[in-house]
Amino acid sequence: MSILRIIYKKEGKASFISSNYIGKIFERAIRRLGIPLIFSHGYTRKLKISLGPPLAVGVIGMNEVIDVHTADSEISVIEIRKKLNGFLPEGLAAMECRYLRQDEKSPPEIKVARYTVRVTDCITSAIPDNWQVLSQKDDTADIVIPLDKFKHKDLFSCFGTENVIKRVLIF
Repeated sequence: MSILRIIYKKEGKASFISSNYIGKIFERAIRRLGIPLIFSHGYTRKLKISLGPPLAVGVIGMNEVIDVHTADSEISVIEIRKKLNGFLPEGLAAMECRYLRQDEKSPPEIKVARYTVRVTDCITSAIPDNWQVLSQKDDTADIVIPLDKFKHKDLFSCFGTENVIKRVLIF
């Protein structure tokens, strides 16, 4: 048994697909690959798959993560990525595929994420203390946010739903 890690991006029209449905889309695409997969036991068998932290609808995700349990690690990850991108809808793309080493965890420990938000004025007084502003350009800012006990509604209450542009996971 081995675990295949897929790093993907979610942009464009796909940014409006919910995290729950992203799992279903990837499950269908991975089944179409024809590689030997590992399923749970019991009456209703399901593919053993682990998703990264959920992403709010409408926010672009640049390096989201999915781990899939496979029965064989001999299949080329380059071939898997090419075929997988052929089965995914517009806006979803596998950026990297690789098999995990024995010492790596599934799902990965993702403790922080960098969000890019659109701002109109100085934001340093409006954000919580545990958020860190990395950079602020003309109309955007990069903010590092710890993901423990984080809710997207906190981010949206500070900046509005239309001003949160993208997320980059840091792991």
